[in-house]
Amino acid sequence: MFENKKPAPWLFLIGTLLWTWGFLFLTILTPQHYLQFPTVLLTLLGGLGPLIVSLCLIRKGYWDATLDKTSSQFLLRVFNPKTLKFRWYLHIFVLALFLSVFPAVIESIRTGDFKLLDVGVLTFMVIGVVIGGLEEIGWRAYALEGLQRKVPVIFASLIVGAFWAIWHFPLFFIDGTYQSQLGVGTLAFWSFHAAILIGSPIYAWLYNQSGRIAFAVVFYHALGNLMGELIADAHPVNLFVEAVVAFGLVVLFRQWMMRRRT
Repeated sequence: MFENKKPAPWLFLIGTLLWTWGFLFLTILTPQHYLQFPTVLLTLLGGLGPLIVSLCLIRKGYWDATLDKTSSQFLLRVFNPKTLKFRWYLHIFVLALFLSVFPAVIESIRTGDFKLLDVGVLTFMVIGVVIGGLEEIGWRAYALEGLQRKVPVIFASLIVGAFWAIWHFPLFFIDGTYQSQLGVGTLAFWSFHAAILIGSPIYAWLYNQSGRIAFAVVFYHALGNLMGELIADAHPVNLFVEAVVAFGLVVLFRQWMMRRRT
């Protein structure tokens, strides 16, 4: 029997951090590449933390029964591409393309090395698209939806963004991951975490402005990760461009972002 206890975003955020860090730290202790068996199972379980924890909470009744009565209904709604209007697919595609291509163009002009495409490893591409999309079930469809009912949207997005950034930290110590190639304490390291925090209001804007359609952020996250593997990195220009876009959205929608979404 489903008992509605209201969403528990803080329980999700802390629970997801503990779940993912637990499995990823076990991965760090192994001498294997993160895709080697059986280490890959630990990595996968860690990466699926946002999905698993959110579904467990919904199953325990920590959710809004007017949205979904069961975790199965929640999944079917989140992954239904028909819930998102066609114009939003265009908006998301243009936004993801701009945030990937424009910084690369600026960096090419600055360095004189006109290299726009830089196709990454296929494994990273597939993992980025799949896991990136699945993450949004927890980060935005559950945590943001629940948290923005308690605090204004902008604060809810930054809180989720902070946990989201910290959530990635163990990946920098796991052999073979994209994050391990950036290094710890490097400019790319800080840029990676800052971009997650700064970009979080963009996710909140997409989620809410599309009509609180979770598939909007699922699609955006997956597409953004794909673009990241196809377009040349331009740290820290990416961070600057994303910050400008996020700041512009906050300014344009200031009154809306400062309200709670009940």
